[in-house]
Amino acid sequence: MERTNTEIDIVQFKPIDIKKPNIVVGLPDVGLVGTIAVSYLIDKLKMNELGYIDSHRFPPFVIIKESVVKNPVRIYGKDNIIAVISDLPFLPFIINRFSKSLLAWTKTLSPKTVIGITGLPVHDRIQINKPAVAGIATTDSTRNILDEAGVRLLSDGIFSGIYAGLIKECSIQNIPNITLLAESYLNFPDPAASLETLSVISKILNIRLDLKQLKEEAERIKISMRELMLHTEKALKQSQKIQTGNMQTMYG
Repeated sequence: MERTNTEIDIVQFKPIDIKKPNIVVGLPDVGLVGTIAVSYLIDKLKMNELGYIDSHRFPPFVIIKESVVKNPVRIYGKDNIIAVISDLPFLPFIINRFSKSLLAWTKTLSPKTVIGITGLPVHDRIQINKPAVAGIATTDSTRNILDEAGVRLLSDGIFSGIYAGLIKECSIQNIPNITLLAESYLNFPDPAASLETLSVISKILNIRLDLKQLKEEAERIKISMRELMLHTEKALKQSQKIQTGNMQTMYG
């Protein structure tokens, strides 16, 4: 077992020998789009658990899966794909530390691309049958990937939170990054938005992914993810409060 000796510990059960992996990241955020999508990806591709991420700054928190105790932030892999998934929302004070540590570790794997998945809250989500997916890219190559997948780039705006931290660190450490944002509910788990991001992921990674089960189990997923959404909502509100305060300081 390999362990980093930092404030954020990344523990590998054994050395990871996947060459130039695509790293897909699903963390609790708007609509839990990333968490739902990456969980489904891990299940459908039958990915192997490779390790976990822990910190003394995380709250005491474990999850039980099929009677087995697991860390809430886990790493999986198969073929040329590594997935990082969290069942633990990240409060603002830990975001920068987590992003720096995760991307420093990621860089040791010489990744082809780091792909984040999240939601883009829209007020009229209830009227949208097929959520649109937009993207943020940090390099010319990742912009081309999104173009080939038929994903429009976000042209303007301010982006904050855990995924903004990952985008920033990818830019600093020169790691190609794509962040997919699906139109979604803000405070409700949104499997339909996750489904649309997975449709894009299948094109980007050139994999076959049966999305039928995700569509069929949407209501069950909404219920099972309700508690995580409540905790995530609290974290989002804290992030928003800090961002508003910073903007007032800058322009007040």
